[in-house]
Amino acid sequence: MRARRSIRLKGWDYSQPSWYYVTIVVKERRCDFGRVVIDAVDLSELGRAADACWRKIPEHHDGVGLDEYVVMPNHVHGIVIINEKPRREIHRRDVQLNVPTDNGSMLNVPTDNAVEPVVSADRPMIHQIGKSISPVKGSLSVIIRTYKAAVTTWARANGYAEFAWQGRFHDHIVRDEDDLNRIREYIRDNPVKWALDEENPEISSSKQTPLRRT
Repeated sequence: MRARRSIRLKGWDYSQPSWYYVTIVVKERRCDFGRVVIDAVDLSELGRAADACWRKIPEHHDGVGLDEYVVMPNHVHGIVIINEKPRREIHRRDVQLNVPTDNGSMLNVPTDNAVEPVVSADRPMIHQIGKSISPVKGSLSVIIRTYKAAVTTWARANGYAEFAWQGRFHDHIVRDEDDLNRIREYIRDNPVKWALDEENPEISSSKQTPLRRT
């Protein structure tokens, strides 16, 4: 099974409820997110940031869930679930609600959905990873675009000024349970099969050097 099958499916509404398998690749296929060691991915600091941003996607997009995913040395595979959304959606983050009191005055009540910092064993705090992901509803393209922006913002703020993604991402609309299980297995096995992965620069004519912090 190939990691990438299609770009956008013509005529398909990518904001409607469905399960989507996506692949997002680092520019020039540089292995900025880490390396594969004994069939497992050893994530770099930037790779851990990409992982943390991915896990935060549901916090910033109402009605969106995640299934199987993996951050590879130079790309991300993941299943994004867009669920039915309520008719009236209220998006809140780091805001206050003005609640009327009995005496006619207004009481400011903070919400409980502030973005929490991510703690790393190597770094006490990764500066509020995912904060740049806007909590707005949208299509799959909006979800992936804001994810990519969050990782890029973190990279720029932490010394990886040259980090960049490929301009587009690849998607596959999950057809049925058999298709879903096949994709899940492919994602889980990706580190084991890294030596044969088409995204692996080791098997291409040119090798890329991962970014260093500046």
